[in-house]
Amino acid sequence: MLVRIGIPFLQPLRMITSASLNAAAYEALKARIVRGDLRPGAPLSERALCDALAVSRTPLREALKRLANEGLVEISETRRARVARVSVDEVVNLLAVMAVLEGLSGEQACEKASEADLVALTQLQADMESAYARADHAAYFALNQQIHLSILRMADNGPLAEYFHNLNARLRHVRERLTPTPERWRQAVDEHAQMLALLRRRDGKRLRTLMEAHLRSKTDAYVAAMLNDGLVSLGRAA
Repeated sequence: MLVRIGIPFLQPLRMITSASLNAAAYEALKARIVRGDLRPGAPLSERALCDALAVSRTPLREALKRLANEGLVEISETRRARVARVSVDEVVNLLAVMAVLEGLSGEQACEKASEADLVALTQLQADMESAYARADHAAYFALNQQIHLSILRMADNGPLAEYFHNLNARLRHVRERLTPTPERWRQAVDEHAQMLALLRRRDGKRLRTLMEAHLRSKTDAYVAAMLNDGLVSLGRAA
């Protein structure tokens, strides 16, 4: 475990074919960035990462380039890499785009969801409300994510899913740090119940509007959480 250089929890990638090394290095690094194990601004030493993952520089550099294309890593002109930082403006813009994607997924899910999909979503909603009732924030967050991903899957739109997952990865680490007020938490639970009702009625237009508003209403909370945790700067990302 390479705590001394700020790269914890990396396990060597042994017994992996050369064809899959790039993908394996990419997935290993991405998971730790998304979880917040590697904080924004943290340097990513090629030598340390190669040693930690037991890979050569070639697959590591390909992984870093891919993560840079997704906005999770920054690579300087001297090829030094670090976990990407974001500014408040960028966070607000990311949330604005995510809101549109969420709304579109809801509208298209209304057209394509099967009865089995709705039954499964109803159970997830019940489980999430149970987590809310016992104030289990971790379980609530996990179920909340399952609900949104289920709606995305029902939309059955490949390009939409690709954009959604890329942006969601850039925001997930702060989502897990959000601590909603009791009033906002209750409102979120109620809004999810409304989403399910609209989905059952196949009311795509209203569901799109609700899902967009649902995410936009969290913008201030996202920014506050990231500022409090030192994850963003007030100006442009440095």
